[in-house]
Amino acid sequence: MIPAVFGRRRLTVRRFDAHCDAWVDAPSDGAPLDGAAVEVHELSVSTFNVWNKAFFAEQRYQALAGLLQCDRPDVMVFQEVTAAAQTVLLEQPWVREGYRCVGVVGGRIGGYGMLVLSRLPIATATFSPLPSRRRRSFVQADLAVNGRTLRICSVHLESGQDGAWLRAWQLRRVFRAVSADQAVILGDFNLRDGEERWLSPAYRDVWPALHPRDPGFTENSWTNPMLRDSKKKPRQLRFDRVLIKGADWVPTDMAMLGTEPISPELPRVFPSDHFGLQCRLRTGDPGCVTER
Repeated sequence: MIPAVFGRRRLTVRRFDAHCDAWVDAPSDGAPLDGAAVEVHELSVSTFNVWNKAFFAEQRYQALAGLLQCDRPDVMVFQEVTAAAQTVLLEQPWVREGYRCVGVVGGRIGGYGMLVLSRLPIATATFSPLPSRRRRSFVQADLAVNGRTLRICSVHLESGQDGAWLRAWQLRRVFRAVSADQAVILGDFNLRDGEERWLSPAYRDVWPALHPRDPGFTENSWTNPMLRDSKKKPRQLRFDRVLIKGADWVPTDMAMLGTEPISPELPRVFPSDHFGLQCRLRTGDPGCVTER
């Protein structure tokens, strides 16, 4: 399958209702959970491809949720979200208390599941399939913050060395769709060596901007034995990225997540075959980005 059979679809924003003990539709009017105006000067975003394989899945998903609970990023996006992974994430008390969610998991459209959790108000959200052999897609969520719109776009692009031409096509689709002046595109780009040339010059690739001497491999068989056991060959690639467009938000720090085993008893089991990324932003001048 190559054509994007289904067009862009509006997604329902949901919040957890403690009285109903269920996730229910939330008004997509940009109103925050407590009804107050949202004014923030610092913002954290994270991305995690959670690996949809059954290998120690429940334990891995619980460990991943525990990692994120430590810092509770304002916006979290996930790729390869299975129904089981979604259940674990949406059952977390801290997620239920403070986040709204949008996503597509399973079914004819969900394919490789996508989920977005946000502590900031979500005005609108959409799901868009991509031309793909593997049912890849992207989700956009417009956040109302500081009286402006910040567009968050979670992507999962084609994988495999033979998918380069599709990744180039998919990136053109994504950049064309994300027309907002202020935007963050993050997720699993699956880009390989030399493919950075397809990135739009309107965006800053945050990892090399902050860590120019660190290759930032998010699939690294040297440090993730679970990946080495799965792939049966060496692998070091920077598949996962955070891209920023506009002058409203400046990246100040970026770190990898899930770089340790989930427990001493399971030294070869990591939260995912990918490492996650967390990026901190602040309002200000994009010229202030500094190396770390």
